[in-house]
Amino acid sequence: MTGMLKSRSPLSQFILFISISLAGLFIIGFFGTLLISAITGISLDTISDSSKWDNNNPATITLIRGMQIVQFVALFVVPVFISSRLFSNDSKKYLGLKKPDRNLYYLAGCAALIAAIPVTNYLGLINRNIPLPDSIEQWIAKSEAEAQRTINLLVSQHTLKDLFLNIFCIAGLAAVGEELLFRGMAQRLLIKMFKNHWAGIIVTAILFSAIHMQFYGFLPRFALGILLGVIYWYSGSLWVAMAAHFVYDALLITLIYFKPEMANETVANAKPQELLIPAIVSLTATFFLTMWMIKKSKSSYQNWYEEDLKSKNHPFDFDENVPE
Repeated sequence: MTGMLKSRSPLSQFILFISISLAGLFIIGFFGTLLISAITGISLDTISDSSKWDNNNPATITLIRGMQIVQFVALFVVPVFISSRLFSNDSKKYLGLKKPDRNLYYLAGCAALIAAIPVTNYLGLINRNIPLPDSIEQWIAKSEAEAQRTINLLVSQHTLKDLFLNIFCIAGLAAVGEELLFRGMAQRLLIKMFKNHWAGIIVTAILFSAIHMQFYGFLPRFALGILLGVIYWYSGSLWVAMAAHFVYDALLITLIYFKPEMANETVANAKPQELLIPAIVSLTATFFLTMWMIKKSKSSYQNWYEEDLKSKNHPFDFDENVPE
């Protein structure tokens, strides 16, 4: 099985990866949902419709966390593990699960994402002010309300135990799972497909943001997706992207723990001029941090796609004219 499909075209590999991910989500997700239903005593009909969830039932929070774990295994871990085994002889190296060239990349990556918070807030304001037809606006508002309700349920239990569980289930699982899926697999395949790392990073960021199905957060997540893609590519390590993603989410969860009203706060009513100066400072800080990573980076197409270079069907012409 190892490396069985490594000579296939990047487009074929990407389509197969999507197929494996959907199959994993359906099959493992189905049996995982049955297990959660049995554990919580909540019927499948209720599980499938979040509007029927009982906020006062402690089992509802168990349901949400259970579904997060099922999604982590079904969509992120299993499909990535299978695909990386099929497309490579060394899954860990293929996914970038190795130490970065510089340990300072961990600090720079985490600092870059934290520094980006004000500019992502500004992008969120722009996002919310995009005019849309009333029917679409109503559908988006309903979807956003459902997502907000789930968040409110998770942060409603104000204990240290719940804080750590939220950090694990929201920040931990998302950081590991989403980085494996989007940066470790999708970005690698898309860069190989487009023969350009910036194109792969940008398209991956679009997919990363779109899959969350929250329109009001599309631009902020798109920007964060690009930043995570840059951190991954130039650090040469998926561990750095995971760490930055985790610190970003964990910080926001911790802030909400100490200030619960933040879970319901929105930038929708803020004035653009109120957020503009912090956004400019934020963008400047993020830019210099990422430029430091780029300047110190040893990443290149040659070392990222070394295994493909040895194959007869690699997509790149590795010569002195290939951009770094």
